[in-house]
Amino acid sequence: MDIRYLEYILALAETGNMTKAAKKLYISQPTLSQFLTKQEAELGTPLFQRSSGTYTLTPVGNLYAEYARKIICLTKNLEKDIKRVSNTSRIRIGTSSSSSLQMLSYILADFRKYYPRVELVLSDDNIRSTSSLISRGELDLALVAANSLEQFKGQSIELKKEEVIFAAPSAHPYCQKLSGSRNRTLNNEQLLEQFYKYPFILQHKGSCIRYLVEDFFNKQDFNPTIACSTSHAQSICDMVSNNIGVGFIPSWNGISTDRITFFSLEPKIYRTHSIIYRKDLIMNPPHKFLIELAKKYVDTNWNNLFK
Repeated sequence: MDIRYLEYILALAETGNMTKAAKKLYISQPTLSQFLTKQEAELGTPLFQRSSGTYTLTPVGNLYAEYARKIICLTKNLEKDIKRVSNTSRIRIGTSSSSSLQMLSYILADFRKYYPRVELVLSDDNIRSTSSLISRGELDLALVAANSLEQFKGQSIELKKEEVIFAAPSAHPYCQKLSGSRNRTLNNEQLLEQFYKYPFILQHKGSCIRYLVEDFFNKQDFNPTIACSTSHAQSICDMVSNNIGVGFIPSWNGISTDRITFFSLEPKIYRTHSIIYRKDLIMNPPHKFLIELAKKYVDTNWNNLFK
C-alpha cells in the first residue's frame, strides 16, 4: 500500500527544510517541491508557511500531519496482520515437557487430516526458554507445563493441573518404617527432618519443576546437596531406585515399584499444563482446531491419570 506521499509531508514537517527532507526521503528536491505544490492545489489551501527557506505547518498542515501519522500506523498494522493471516500455513509451536511433546505427537495425525497443507515448525525446550520465545514472538503458541501463568495473563489456556510428588529410595530408614502404610504424605518439616542429609537429584535449571522445588527450598531456607541435575524424570526415578538420592517428579512418572517410595506433599505442589500464545496472535481456524484437539486429548487421556 502506497503511503509514501503522506511520508513526504511528514518528512518536510520534521525537518522544516526542503533539501533535508528530500535527502531523508531519497528523492530529488524538485520532485518533493512539485508534489507539495500539487497537493496544496488539490486541497485548496497551503500546508506550510514559507519563511527564509524554513517550512512550518499551517493549522491545516497540522491536521493533515496528524491524520497522516494515523493512516501510516494503521496501514503498517494492516500489512502486518495480512502477512500473519497469509502465513497461517506455517505455525510455530513449542513444547516444554515430555508429556506436552507426547500429546502433540498424538494429535498431529488428526490435525493433518483437516489441515494437510499447514506446516508445524516444532521447538522443544524448558519452560524458561519456551516462555522467552513466546514473549519475543518467535513462537506462535506452545504446549507447556508451567510453574506459573502470571506472565501470560490473557495469553494462556489452562488444560490440567498435575501434582508433583517426592520420590525416595525404599531402602531409606524412614521409608522402611512406613512399609505397608497407605498414608504416605510428607509435610515440609518431615521432609527436611528425614531427608536433609540425603543428596537431591533435580531437574535442570529453567525447568518448571526446578522452579517449584527452588521456591520450596527458599521458603524453608534450605540449601540442599545436589547429586545430579537432569532433564528426564525417568532418570531421576532410576537414580532414586539405585539409592543415589531423592527427588521431585511429576505424578504421572510415579509408577509403582518396590524400590521407590512416593510421597504426596503437604501442602501439595502442582505444575499446570497449559497452552500459551504470543500476545498479537490472530487465532485462525488451524490454531483453534489445534487447541481443541489438545483439550480433547486432555479430557480423554489425562483426567484419570493426573490426580
